[in-house]
Amino acid sequence: MSSPRWPSALLLAFGLVTFAAAPAPASGQSISDAIDNVLDWLDEGYELIPEQGQWGLVFGWFAESEEKEVRFNVTSGETYMIAGGGDANSEDLDICVYDQYGDEVECDVLTDNYPLVTFTAEATGTFRTVLTAYALTGSTSYAGMAVLRER
Repeated sequence: MSSPRWPSALLLAFGLVTFAAAPAPASGQSISDAIDNVLDWLDEGYELIPEQGQWGLVFGWFAESEEKEVRFNVTSGETYMIAGGGDANSEDLDICVYDQYGDEVECDVLTDNYPLVTFTAEATGTFRTVLTAYALTGSTSYAGMAVLRER
């Protein structure tokens, strides 16, 4: 039995807030496409981590070089994925993960708009992941990331 992609109330609330407050997206990939690109990994053996508060998600409008971060707890031996994505204005998004000491664990700095970092925690602790809008077409982009745990 597969787990649901989103609890219905959460999806509805997120969608209403996002679309009510958001300006019209650029032509091409839409805001909902950006969200779907990130959440599609839920169908690939990963799950959201509800105990992370706000489900380990961050989505929003980015200016070029702007960063958004999520702090999350990891358990030694468990595998995690940080999946990112953005709209058509996102030319290059990067994700880096840092351990509880601030040391880099893993980064995706490829020139693309769908960064993906996977790692197995070597120790239990509070990690931090940062999504950076490295290069945009236009002045803003809608992008986000999700912290996922392997099922």
